[in-house]
Amino acid sequence: MRIYIRTPLVNKSKIIPHTVEHCAGNIVWEIPDFFDFQWWISWWVSTDFTYFEFDKWVKYEDMMKYLFQPIKKKSVDYEHKVLKEELWDSEYSQKLYEKILKKFIDPEISTNQYKSVSWEDVKKYHKKYYKPENVIVVDEEKDYKVIFKWFNPEKKKYKKLEKRKEKFRFKNNKYIAYILKQYNGEDYRKMFFSYRLLNYYLYLINRLTNQEYFHQYNYFFEDTYACIALVEDKNYSKLDQEFFEWWKKYFLNVLKYWYYKEDFFLNEYFYWIPKTRKEVIQICKNFTREEFKELLELK
Repeated sequence: MRIYIRTPLVNKSKIIPHTVEHCAGNIVWEIPDFFDFQWWISWWVSTDFTYFEFDKWVKYEDMMKYLFQPIKKKSVDYEHKVLKEELWDSEYSQKLYEKILKKFIDPEISTNQYKSVSWEDVKKYHKKYYKPENVIVVDEEKDYKVIFKWFNPEKKKYKKLEKRKEKFRFKNNKYIAYILKQYNGEDYRKMFFSYRLLNYYLYLINRLTNQEYFHQYNYFFEDTYACIALVEDKNYSKLDQEFFEWWKKYFLNVLKYWYYKEDFFLNEYFYWIPKTRKEVIQICKNFTREEFKELLELK
């Protein structure tokens, strides 16, 4: 059972929702409840929502009751040190992700910067967002069947599609950022198809041809205003029609066998791209190599 909670940034910063995530996931200080609610728990926070998963025998009603408990001051005081250490030692991929957001979305966005926040601010945020109105619960073992929801997907307004291709360097690595602004559901899925294709192509070139280890620090993410795919800046001249057709055949099988279940769920309820699996399969089936080259401005 998985719980997703809408948790937006505060003043373009993730530090408050991140602190709340830590505190809500570590409320238990008493031994009797430790093993049900602490021993096996998975959670993480994004720029749009927070995710929690507990042991399979824990009912979602009990999960919600646990997560909605008021946050104590000692929890905030305790988690400050943990957060500071976590963010100080952020992984390369997390630092890269923040760099992408700053460069292509908003230079003031902060996802990895630590600063101390007050217990009052944490309590206020928790009270505002950790409630049924912002929650969706799914059973991931039943094709992400929604078993509790308070809100429905919103409808997005789209303008004319804008696209941009830009070279991007982070530390010693070079990337290409493909940016779509004000995209629709079909454009989004074509971009996802293209992103996955470039990932597999890079794996083939780096691992099998060049005998290099492929560090897959690539990203595909949706934002309110833009959809961005980030891939390594490599030679794509060998990505010919044959490779494209073999990839399409493989990817269509992946979709037909119900992969990307979480992706479909998140796109519908948090990113508001309500395309069904059947529609996505048809979009990818009709997607041609010429459209692919035009979308990514490849020669």
